[in-house]
Amino acid sequence: MKKPLPFVDLHCHLLPGLDDGASRWENALAMARMAVDDGISTIVATPHQLGAFSGNRGATIREQTDRLQSLLDDEGIGLTVLPGADVRIEPDMIEKIRKGDVLTLADRGRHVLLELPHEVYLPLDRLLEDLKRAGLIGILSHPERNQGILARPSLVSSLVRAGCLIQITAASLLGGFGSRSRTLAERLVKEGLVHFVSTDAHNTRSRPPLLSEAYAYVAALTTPATADQWFCHNPAAVVEGREVPLVNRRVAAPARQGWFRWSRAG
Repeated sequence: MKKPLPFVDLHCHLLPGLDDGASRWENALAMARMAVDDGISTIVATPHQLGAFSGNRGATIREQTDRLQSLLDDEGIGLTVLPGADVRIEPDMIEKIRKGDVLTLADRGRHVLLELPHEVYLPLDRLLEDLKRAGLIGILSHPERNQGILARPSLVSSLVRAGCLIQITAASLLGGFGSRSRTLAERLVKEGLVHFVSTDAHNTRSRPPLLSEAYAYVAALTTPATADQWFCHNPAAVVEGREVPLVNRRVAAPARQGWFRWSRAG
């Protein structure tokens, strides 16, 4: 397999002390080194905002991101870090985005990473329409781990038709979140209902910032060009504030994958 392009990770809990991700600056630097070694060149730092993390303010996230970038530069770690957020869906979310207190990905004012409660699915049609009117595009994070969507997988295709982009977690494809999430993640890949594969990393052990193994798996399930699109080109477009194509090609038949067998992510 050809060497992949540099990966761009749109979902990573890298900033220390803001949520359940990195706890200290040393942990953040260790995660950054691991990410670079795995081929990641750019990370959008996405601490939780709203919900149980309503105290995380946009200004704080921007300041912490700048501080981390300075530390990375001082340590000679070749990683670009940009501000963003993993945003719990709330009624006044769009107004807070307009004010700059809730962040879009890479702080570009265009793409919003949307987090549903894990236990239930909440209808998103109205929200997607409101985002569109505000000049924003929703990216739903890890639908393959939402209990409501696991019960009704067809919801994902209806969301894409409504203009929602879909981000799945790399570890889901490798069994890290159980067989049901893995099965649904593979189904979404084969049906072309994926736009980004991200780490959703929280640490270096149980939730590490790694993409290369999942990249190889997606390339085997689809094509290397498709893997490049989801791991490299599409997330780079978000970082630059550019449009991401909504429609992907469905995989006609699964590629042979006998030698791609993982039981659980590392």
